[in-house]
Amino acid sequence: MKKILLSILLLIFLSIGITGCKTSYIRKIDTTKITNSKEITLSIKEGTLTNTDTTIIIINNSNKKFYYGEEYSIQIKKDNKWHIINAISDFKVPKYTIIPGETKEIELKWENRYGKLNKGTYRITKNFEYEDSKGKHPFYIATEFNIE
Repeated sequence: MKKILLSILLLIFLSIGITGCKTSYIRKIDTTKITNSKEITLSIKEGTLTNTDTTIIIINNSNKKFYYGEEYSIQIKKDNKWHIINAISDFKVPKYTIIPGETKEIELKWENRYGKLNKGTYRITKNFEYEDSKGKHPFYIATEFNIE
């Protein structure tokens, strides 16, 4: 009896492990409004993209100081719409600054959060904000990429 129970439990854990290696997306469509800004840009560093990680490049082309955190999200394009991918949230709270004219490279390792990305079209979205006399102005920028 113990052997049968242990065998069943082992099969359950193996099934969870196998399905956990795939990227699963929620059918919910992502409604994040993306700002197409020339003031601050987000791109993938050439030669760094894999199905588990990449390096992004953030360039501040403005005379403003922008703030951002470690958080980012990845969506998958299906039926010409962006869909939310299930993820485990593991971000730290600190906020960073990117000053006018500055370029930053940030390595993103998403395998623990999203799993290995399957073949498809994806985008990374990242939240930024700037502050002026009228208050804080949050917005999102994005960059698209393909996993072959």
